[in-house]
Amino acid sequence: MRAVVRDRYGPVDVLRVAAVEQPEPGPGEAVVRVAAASLNTADLDHLLGRPRVARVATGLVRPTNRRVGLDVAGTVERVGPDVTSLRAGDRVWADLFDSGHGALADRVCVPASALSPLPEHISFEHAATAPHSGSLALQGLRAAGPVRPGERVLVNGAGGCVGPFAVQIAKARGAEVTAVDHGDKLAFLRELGADEVIDHRHEDITRSGRRFDVVLDIADTRSVVAVRRCLAPGGRYVLIARRMGSFAEKALLGPVVGALTGTRIGTFAWHPNRRADLAELAGLLASGAVRPRIDRRYSLDDAVEALRRLASGEASGKVLVVP
Repeated sequence: MRAVVRDRYGPVDVLRVAAVEQPEPGPGEAVVRVAAASLNTADLDHLLGRPRVARVATGLVRPTNRRVGLDVAGTVERVGPDVTSLRAGDRVWADLFDSGHGALADRVCVPASALSPLPEHISFEHAATAPHSGSLALQGLRAAGPVRPGERVLVNGAGGCVGPFAVQIAKARGAEVTAVDHGDKLAFLRELGADEVIDHRHEDITRSGRRFDVVLDIADTRSVVAVRRCLAPGGRYVLIARRMGSFAEKALLGPVVGALTGTRIGTFAWHPNRRADLAELAGLLASGAVRPRIDRRYSLDDAVEALRRLASGEASGKVLVVP
């Protein structure tokens, strides 16, 4: 079978599509025939081995795990001898962040406990877009406290992998949503339902005089002092951190600034692949409240080009790999 593999840390060029042995499920494992996989910014971080502190777990000099790919949707093909929760033919989906990665392949062998049932009325392609980015959006908005109808929500960095889910989930909860990204993404963000779109290259939202009840910061480009300027009294700011320095600033200084200004500023502890989050996402997908946007589809043989497309920052919606 085929799989995308790498032998060292580095950019997309370190990847190749290789012939590998067919996986055999051991105790507690299942083999999934991959119907679709989607790409995330976290896949690029995984390639580069960043943040560097993560290499303590992934390999200090070279990656101990050669496989790539987080989001998977497909059909169970075989199960280990002691697995009773799944059987061949079951439709499943998962975020493999803490289960060995490897979604970019014809088949992937993972712990059976990592797989959640996928309802029949959700397509494999739509399902594959959601586990990682959709869960991050859900948990980020949840960390900000319940988003109430009529609240003003700002999504900073709305045009990437996580932002489109955040915009649609906030709209589904009745919020008035402002989405910030660069100009090439603005029409796409309007299509998602954003009430207002801002091009960060021409306007600094933190100096615009606008105030928001909830700020979900995916771009991770502003200091605590800057984000405080765009919070309404009682407003809540949550960072989806990509840099260790920014995480430390928001986690340590955010609560202090928030206490002094009557706001709440911080980040949150992300938990990948929660079954309850996937069930909530399934409901949002089934109802049409969240409609996945697919930028492009690539074959498995062209998966390296798919990751190059993601790395370019030009994608509007999720990039899919369909074996």
